[in-house]
Amino acid sequence: MFNAMLSWKNHTIKTYLIFVLLSLVLLYSERYEAFLISKLFIVPSLLVLIFQWYRKSNHRLIPILLVSTFFSFLGDVFIAIKINEDFFKLISLSTFLVAQSGYAAMFYISSKYNKKKDTVHWNQRWPEALGILIILSFIFIVTPQMGDFQLLGILYGIIAGVSFTLALDRRFTVSFKSHTLVIVGLIFFYISDILAGLDIYMTDIIIHTAIIISYALGHYLIVSGILHQIEEETEKKEASGKDAFIE
Repeated sequence: MFNAMLSWKNHTIKTYLIFVLLSLVLLYSERYEAFLISKLFIVPSLLVLIFQWYRKSNHRLIPILLVSTFFSFLGDVFIAIKINEDFFKLISLSTFLVAQSGYAAMFYISSKYNKKKDTVHWNQRWPEALGILIILSFIFIVTPQMGDFQLLGILYGIIAGVSFTLALDRRFTVSFKSHTLVIVGLIFFYISDILAGLDIYMTDIIIHTAIIISYALGHYLIVSGILHQIEEETEKKEASGKDAFIE
């Protein structure tokens, strides 16, 4: 089911890709209003996909994935409003903060109920230390350029560091594929965040192109990684149920 639903042959994924490409075309055609509208349809395409899984599975990760992605979509909506721009950018950054907190909670829960594959020693935690160091470096580099939004940028960076650390910790409890998809997705996600911080008023078309591409890839890969974990755990549960029945 996982491969079928997240394949590029899936109609929902095709719709997702179409809106990403359409947004880029409209951006370069300088049809800014149409671009903002088309951009707002990118994340809802994934929300539809997550909701389809929600109807088929009662896995604990699906509701929080749905809520986190929804708040990320709300951030896109508020940041597109050009009336009282600073006010709505403030609300937008706040909703992104909630979304990132949701992702952090999701990564924590995704590994909490699984046994670690082996005993974890401190010398195996160097990726977490490196990740935190890199994120802190970007906080000091990027947030001073955010003006009045600097404090929110710092808060977001701190939560992003926690989220990335929790996502890295998943490597001890989930499959390599699920872990890799989520980590690569988060990296793309943070690239889009860093670029957005450097161009908070979206004045550079090249930077905004990179933001859209990295943002779209980040969302797709994170959702793919979590749904892959859900499918694996569901299959294990069903298999153990069958074994118990046979015994």
